[in-house]
Amino acid sequence: MNLSATNNSEQFESLISHIEQTRSIINSSAAAVIIIKDDQIVTEWYSGYHHDKPGAKPVTADSQFNVYSIRKTHIGLALALAVIEADLALDTPVHPFIEDISKDELKTVTIGNVLTKTNPKFFGPNKIEGEGLAARIVKKVTGKTIAQLIREKILEPLQLKNTEWISIPKDNIVCDFTAGDGYASIRLESDEGDGRNLYMTAKDLAYWGYLYLNNGVINGAQIIPKSVIDLSEKLKSTPEYANKRIMGWYFGDDMMFEAEGATGCHVVIIPKYKTVAVRMYNRYATTHIETLLKCLKHDVSTQTAL
Repeated sequence: MNLSATNNSEQFESLISHIEQTRSIINSSAAAVIIIKDDQIVTEWYSGYHHDKPGAKPVTADSQFNVYSIRKTHIGLALALAVIEADLALDTPVHPFIEDISKDELKTVTIGNVLTKTNPKFFGPNKIEGEGLAARIVKKVTGKTIAQLIREKILEPLQLKNTEWISIPKDNIVCDFTAGDGYASIRLESDEGDGRNLYMTAKDLAYWGYLYLNNGVINGAQIIPKSVIDLSEKLKSTPEYANKRIMGWYFGDDMMFEAEGATGCHVVIIPKYKTVAVRMYNRYATTHIETLLKCLKHDVSTQTAL
């Protein structure tokens, strides 16, 4: 995927200024912003370095950030693809798909619970999370890992080459500051797709949001099956799951929806304005949501050019 670019960063000056100011306040070494509006990239901005020590690489379009919980949108999509393939109802119990957790512990956990994060947080002595349940279901149904399924169905058709579950260090990775000692670190885990090691460039994340803005259709091709889009709508309209995280996404007013990660990566989709916005940081802070949403909603709704 490669949208045309018309850099109108001056129209989002308050957003960029606020994000850069906040980067300094929270001691984030890296930041990036991408805004897609009306099928064009209208703002692309990068600031800072991959970590805060001498010799660090500057942040560029190739820099890959750990998106942390944004990965749950990828996991949710993989599970939805498996659910559609196996024609599973939302109230289907998950225990037949999971061999290493007892049926008694899984109790009444259903496919709908896993798709909406309404199940208990941990299972078993190894404290397996809902993402681990999703990985087991996907593998049982499709024979593939979450990463394999997403690469095959989404990333490769769209040529999104900078979305990776990192298990080996590489130069383009942006460090983050989640370690208890405050040092810059990277997170290496399994490349199967359910761990906290999904790294993306700001542009790949924006294109991921753009795919959802367009209900899974890119250049006339239905990349995300319509049945998956319909499943998401069904979950949103089911009282048991209303106002929950649906397949990794939080839905708000004006059909706006978003996903965020622990260190400040954030993607917001605003269908009303045909807009996708991405903001990247690499340090945890409590101001992340306010920084993007308040500035963005003001800029998008008041700029006459938009």
